[in-house]
Amino acid sequence: MYLNTLMQTKDISNKSSFTEIQTDRLETQSHLKDLNKVKQPVDINVLKSRLREKENIILKKNIFILVSCLTLIIIAGISVTYL
Repeated sequence: MYLNTLMQTKDISNKSSFTEIQTDRLETQSHLKDLNKVKQPVDINVLKSRLREKENIILKKNIFILVSCLTLIIIAGISVTYL
């Protein structure tokens, strides 16, 4: 009984140390990737074009919502007048 408990405890400690090693390795790799990203120069035109693309998507979405609401209001107004 004691031997079985001892073996289970060792197994759990081995798994936890393995997990710690893996997480340390992943953190180191992600840190190295971050360093590589920092070294690359950032072009302001690329950033502006990304911003414009996002703004265009938002603008199209807002226009669609506006047109949909106006269409619903017009259809509701027409249906109320014929009742």
